[in-house]
Amino acid sequence: MAYQKALSHVIACSEAGLLPTRLDEAGMRQALVVLQQHLGAPMPKQAPTSAEPTAAATPMAEPSPAKRSALSKDPRCIALAEALKPALQASCPEGSGGYGGALEAHLHPMDAQALGGLELIRAAMRRAARQLGWQVRTVGYARERLVLVIVQDVRDVPAEFAEVLEADLRSSSVEMHRRVAAVGDAAALSALGPGPVQRQTEAFLRAAQAAMKSDPEAWR
Repeated sequence: MAYQKALSHVIACSEAGLLPTRLDEAGMRQALVVLQQHLGAPMPKQAPTSAEPTAAATPMAEPSPAKRSALSKDPRCIALAEALKPALQASCPEGSGGYGGALEAHLHPMDAQALGGLELIRAAMRRAARQLGWQVRTVGYARERLVLVIVQDVRDVPAEFAEVLEADLRSSSVEMHRRVAAVGDAAALSALGPGPVQRQTEAFLRAAQAAMKSDPEAWR
């Protein structure tokens, strides 16, 4: 499955409450089973998970409208959103008219806290994406050693850009297959270079560093 399609499926299952909240080894196996079972199926608005909730992996619900408004006015959010716009634009395939973008970042909890926390990061992602004209969907997870944040453009793609995006999906799928085939072969993996998530995380961190440099007082 191509990366963008897989990402959309994970987000849809997450929003439906189908994924386990405990993402240890057993939880990851359960998550894979759930994702496979619901391929092509319509997602319910909410469904209970069978895993016991734990602070080690907590999906973050959207904050209330009032809190979202306060976050969007935070100087750190404004600075981070401005710095993130080039990274979001770069995530759109070349020649796609600005459609099909997505950014996924895997952060150390201390890095996320230094940027104002998960909710502020998501608010900055939403702000940046909307300024680019995206129809936005965001996901955030906080784990003991990982903070995961995703922003995705879910607009319907005009027919004139469909072929470009399809070619990009095929290219992503080929890369994914190569990486799966290279598992266990350190030399082959090294030759492939950083993976999609690593590249996107690095782009996010570069944007975050630029934001902090642009307004140091806001981050004190």
